[in-house]
Amino acid sequence: MEKQPARSGHTLGLVSILAGVLLAIGVGVIWGRTMWLASGGPDRNIEELCKTVQQKEQFARQAEAAGNQKEADRLRGQIPLVQKEIERSEALRRQAEQAELGFARNAFEVIRFCGDVFLRMLLMIVVPLVVTSMICGITSLGDMSRMGKVGLWTLAYYLITGAAAVVLGIALVEIIRPGVGMDDTFAYVDESLLGRQESSVVGTVLEVIRGRPDAPASGLIPENILAAASDTNILAVILFSLLFGGALTTLGEKGKPAVNFFRAANEAIMKVVRLVLFFAPVGIFGLIATRIVLSGGGQALAVEGERLGWFVLTVTLGLAVHTVVLCLLLWVLGRRNPLRYFCTMGRALLTALSTSSSSATLPVTIECAEEAGVSQRAAGFVLPLGATINMDGTALYEATAAIFIAQSAGVPLSGAALVVVFLTATLAAIGAPGIPEAGLVTLLIVLSAVGLPAAGIGTILAIDWFLDRQRTAVNVFGDAVGAAVIDRWLKK
Repeated sequence: MEKQPARSGHTLGLVSILAGVLLAIGVGVIWGRTMWLASGGPDRNIEELCKTVQQKEQFARQAEAAGNQKEADRLRGQIPLVQKEIERSEALRRQAEQAELGFARNAFEVIRFCGDVFLRMLLMIVVPLVVTSMICGITSLGDMSRMGKVGLWTLAYYLITGAAAVVLGIALVEIIRPGVGMDDTFAYVDESLLGRQESSVVGTVLEVIRGRPDAPASGLIPENILAAASDTNILAVILFSLLFGGALTTLGEKGKPAVNFFRAANEAIMKVVRLVLFFAPVGIFGLIATRIVLSGGGQALAVEGERLGWFVLTVTLGLAVHTVVLCLLLWVLGRRNPLRYFCTMGRALLTALSTSSSSATLPVTIECAEEAGVSQRAAGFVLPLGATINMDGTALYEATAAIFIAQSAGVPLSGAALVVVFLTATLAAIGAPGIPEAGLVTLLIVLSAVGLPAAGIGTILAIDWFLDRQRTAVNVFGDAVGAAVIDRWLKK
């Protein structure tokens, strides 16, 4: 009975988010074109189209130099179509200058303000959330020097399955390519983003570890950790937090005040996170409506809807395949019937789907695991740890979402950039809090690491609530499979 208010509150929050999404779509469809004209949409369109003409000519020359005359002719054949679109945009600009669009312009600024403030609030809490979550997660394991084989097996298992989920997500999104449009006639690639991807895999990995010579705060091992936090170098913050938390566990009684401090700080940060997410309906409305308006209004919604449909299919397929992989691990390593175990965990999975929170589901997960025959020792140690650091579904989603956003923006990611996505998504998932919509916060970490604009999350906010439930269920099932596997190893 005590859990019911929280569940009702979450249901109300979900309804509010859905209302914000629907309102944003309605405003975008009905009024988006007018606000696009009022906010200087034709001018932005003309500027980008002119750059597109120059870029296509540049790419055509590069194709000729590479001996690909067919591609060069194709690109040059698109230039007249782009020039006609420039003429049409100039006519729209003259139309906007003659119309009275002051109210529409002010309305758009207010809508954009709501989205910008929400996005800034999310960015504001990323670093403190990662620091406190990581330190609390490590200190909850007890003395690292005495953790023994059980702890090491559990950590290794969770890291391997998390990394496998990320690889699966990257593979599927690169094969299906949900964010890539079929027609590239009017496509323009932002060269400031494109330039960040031009590097070898080895060079990028070394740069990720060592940092750039001209940026002391960059890299996995920066010269100044405070400067790294200020620059939102999350990989460095994650590594330092893990080392610091591990060191605290070895101090015994001396380290308890610091451990208690970070636990209290983590609880406070989680309250701030929930406060920020309380404003999610308004912020999501602002971000989605702004995205629709800047895309040209309702006319662009069909294209966005098709891309989002393919994105949902990609993520859902990835989560389903990973669930099958977990079942195979359960059968091979845990020596259990996957179907029977899955059915026994049904109540926990339904709770995860309804609450969208692995932490809230934890008591039910432990109870179901013990009903399935997992020892109390394994369930009591592995499952709470998994609810903290094992987020297979979240890791898969973050990698897939980051690459989808890059594809939608026309930014090709090299193999080196994909390595960065792999590392960041795997590590960021460890610090993901087990609360609803927390994936929005950790997704910003991955976008920042690859150099993609944070505003790109506006592309996927309309369907995040739906995918959030799916990935939470996979997170919980991954925890349960881990408990069964570790339990068998303990009995050997």
